[in-house]
Amino acid sequence: MTSRDSIIIGILLLFAPLHSSNAAIVSFILDGNAGLGLLPGNENPPATGGTGGLGSGGISYDTDTNVLSIDIVWGSANGFTDLTGTVSASHIHGLTAPAPAGFSQNAGVLYPLHTLSGFNTSATFGGFTGTVGIQEIHEAGLLAGQTYINVHTPQNGGGEIRGQLVVNPVPVPAAVWLFGSGLICLISLARRKQSV
Repeated sequence: MTSRDSIIIGILLLFAPLHSSNAAIVSFILDGNAGLGLLPGNENPPATGGTGGLGSGGISYDTDTNVLSIDIVWGSANGFTDLTGTVSASHIHGLTAPAPAGFSQNAGVLYPLHTLSGFNTSATFGGFTGTVGIQEIHEAGLLAGQTYINVHTPQNGGGEIRGQLVVNPVPVPAAVWLFGSGLICLISLARRKQSV
């Protein structure tokens, strides 16, 4: 490999993260007035009940295919507290004001979750693992933190646990790794030229 080839590889690795910053996959957290997760205190007004949060798959959105992948769980068997009863309904609601102002707002149903395959209504071991196709008209609102997941029970018909979908602020690890690799490559080339 010539030094010219090494320089080209180094520059490509250095600038690869710029391309990946426009990556098609966006990850989300669930947030609200009471904190992170699916919480009764995130309801508006606050409810009394169990707790829930992200499953191992988390929540992510593919901007190329407009598919939202969701893995949420609740109940004691999932490491949270049990809901007051079996889930009667669950939805994605929107559009509110962007987060955090939207934490205190209610909005209409955009997408039902409880009718989809992968939904478990159990109060002690419940959750949803599946996908939802997001309409283009709702994409900007989803990415701006203007939607939330609401889980309803008979005792809490307006919703027992809620979490606003907020884009995860953590940087993409692969982009950091690529930038570091490109930087190391260019530094090693500079050192090699100095020693010659």
